[in-house]
Amino acid sequence: MKCAYSTNIGAKRKSNQDAYLAANVEKDGILYYVFAVADGLGGHRSGEVASQIAIDSIKEHIGEIQDFTNYQEVNAFFNDINKAIIHEGVMQPEELGMATTLTMAIVHDDKMVIYHVGDSRAYRINASGIEHLTKDHSLVQALIDRGRITPTEAKDHPQKNIITRALGTDEVLKADLFEYRLYPGDQVLLCSDGLYNMVGDEEIHRIVMENDIEEATRKLVNLANYNGGTDNITLIIFKPEFQMKED
Repeated sequence: MKCAYSTNIGAKRKSNQDAYLAANVEKDGILYYVFAVADGLGGHRSGEVASQIAIDSIKEHIGEIQDFTNYQEVNAFFNDINKAIIHEGVMQPEELGMATTLTMAIVHDDKMVIYHVGDSRAYRINASGIEHLTKDHSLVQALIDRGRITPTEAKDHPQKNIITRALGTDEVLKADLFEYRLYPGDQVLLCSDGLYNMVGDEEIHRIVMENDIEEATRKLVNLANYNGGTDNITLIIFKPEFQMKED
């Protein structure tokens, strides 16, 4: 597995509320790769604390999950993180109301599962194009789903930063589960909205396809800042390496 990652404060923010993880865990003799991006909500106090709690919880407890494809088990894991964030806010009143997004990918051979809450994203990038692998929990996505606005209109919508689901906001949390098969030539990008709000899909695709993953990561951060850098920018690019199996 090849991977590259970066986090950047951006051009406008005074602190970085993003956090990320690129690691692996062995279970029953099988090696799994774990990637995650968490974006502390800028409109809430101590977003950086919430995102770090999420990432630290994965580091410390991901190995306790018996089956990464079992939705009930992993959703319960997400709810444990949710409770930890809420509890921290109760114990530290200055942090009350903190919250974070969380997008986590777990990969073994050509199989990938993604658990997702909020508006950080995962993409598949290959010679055929760029594919969104997650769906934003956001006000503009809800408006798109209802046919009220188009995806093009959503890009400049004045309420595009309002999210409808996050860790730390409600006592009970429901994560989304996505399962994918990976193919030779696929690259996967996980990122916070500080990247995709500043760099369009076509540019992301071009940069990733034209550069190795380390250089692509650097160029994407630089371009996001060049285009305004209005938010923290965090991204992970990974490129699975495996032998194709017969179905």
